[in-house]
Amino acid sequence: MNSQILTKINSFTKNRLIEFSGVVLIILSIFLLVSIASYSPTDPNFIFLSENDEIKNIAGFYGSVVSDFLLQSLGLVSFLLVINFFYWGVKIFSKKKITSLITKVFFIFTYITFGTTFLNIWNNNSFWLIDNGNGGFVGRSIKDNLYYFSPLIDNQYITYGLLLLTIIFFILSLITTIDEFLKILVFPFIIIKKIFTFFKSNKQKVYAN
Repeated sequence: MNSQILTKINSFTKNRLIEFSGVVLIILSIFLLVSIASYSPTDPNFIFLSENDEIKNIAGFYGSVVSDFLLQSLGLVSFLLVINFFYWGVKIFSKKKITSLITKVFFIFTYITFGTTFLNIWNNNSFWLIDNGNGGFVGRSIKDNLYYFSPLIDNQYITYGLLLLTIIFFILSLITTIDEFLKILVFPFIIIKKIFTFFKSNKQKVYAN
C-alpha cells in the first residue's frame, strides 16, 4: 500500500516537473520572440553601453542584450530557434515526457550551420542587422572557410541545397515520429487548400444570389 502511494506521489511530482519545464520553455520562447522582434541596433548590448538611456526593446535591457547576441551570431535563423523552444514547450507540457533530446539538439546545430551559411551566401545585406548581416557571424565564418576550400559554394544549386537542408533539419528538430513529420510537411498545403475552398464557396454563393 505504502509503495503504491509513493509511486503515485513520484509520478505526480515527475509530471508536474515536466509540465513546469514545458511552461519555462514556452515563456522563454515568448521572451525571445518579443526581444528579437523589437531589437534595435542602438540599444545596449555585450559590446557597448548606449549613451541613449531609452531602451527601445520591449523586453528591456535583458531583451536587448539577448537579442543582440542571437541576431549578431545566428542572424535571422534565431527565429527558428524561438519556434523550437515554443514547440518543445507545448509538446513537453501536453505529452508529459521528453524524447530524443540529444538528437534534437544535434538537428538544431545542423540547421543553424546550413541556415546561417545559406543566408550569408544568398542575401547577407541587412538594414536591420548592420554589423554581421542576415546570416550572423556564424554564417560568415562558415562561408569564408568553405569558400577557401571551394569557390563553388556560390553555385546557386548548392545555395538552394543549403536552404532545403535547413528546412529538413528544422522539421526534424521538431518532430518525434515519421507521422508527425508528414503532418508538418503537408500542413501548408492543407491550409492553402482550405483557403481556396473558402474563396470558391464564397464565389458560388455570390453567383447564386
